[in-house]
Amino acid sequence: MIDAPSSPSLCLIIGDPVAHSLSPRMHNAAYREMHINYVMGAARVPEESLADAIAGVRSLNIRGLACTMPHKVSICHLLDELDPVARAIGAVNTVVSDNGKLIGFNTDWLGILRPLESHINLRDKRVAVLGAGGAALAAVYACVSVGASVTIFNRTVANATPLAKRFDVEVAPLSDSSELAGFEVIINTTSVGMSPNTCQSPITESQIRSHHVIFETIYYPHQTQLLRLATSKGATVLRGLDMFLEQGAAQFELHTGVKAPRETMRNEISSPLVT
Repeated sequence: MIDAPSSPSLCLIIGDPVAHSLSPRMHNAAYREMHINYVMGAARVPEESLADAIAGVRSLNIRGLACTMPHKVSICHLLDELDPVARAIGAVNTVVSDNGKLIGFNTDWLGILRPLESHINLRDKRVAVLGAGGAALAAVYACVSVGASVTIFNRTVANATPLAKRFDVEVAPLSDSSELAGFEVIINTTSVGMSPNTCQSPITESQIRSHHVIFETIYYPHQTQLLRLATSKGATVLRGLDMFLEQGAAQFELHTGVKAPRETMRNEISSPLVT
């Protein structure tokens, strides 16, 4: 654990889009609960401005970052060091400034693994990961690390092939609906279903079976079209908020050096005011 500063500190979540993010709300509630003199804000950073943003982090002595789409992969080469897990995954969702040295971490894989393992033993299970971006990297790493058999499904197979080779897993076109019936777990890491396109789902109702565990990594809205379809078919569902909480708790601990107050964080993001 990197020692946290005792002086007032600023953290930011960066991404594009980022206005919808619950990270500031969740982290600021945790700071208050633990009497930590930190504050988290949000900054929209277009892809072409990422290098400038990281330079700003250095010059402003910002304590840490939460990093979301589309920067989880491209930020890696702008940092001074990657944690071994982040290096293995090839994506970063957390940055900590250690006396000016920017270190990249990945807590997304914990956000996926912890909720899943509370419902199913993943060893030797067949897991379908939908998508091939930064969240997919974390999902594949998490499942492979505990002995699951993973296949990546993507609209464009060529775009998913480097990820499949990285972890020595299979790849298939997302349109191949007949394949999904043979899987125990389906993890959606695409942005399909995210606000404002809330009526969309990456797979159809006919592709979902009652034996499936459907893990939706989108947390806004809370109830995506995929989760509605999965619930109607009697599948077990895990919400994006489950992942968001666990990755955020690990992120909080990296930024502050303090054990995360999970219940406070869960209550904040589960509030009826958050839709």
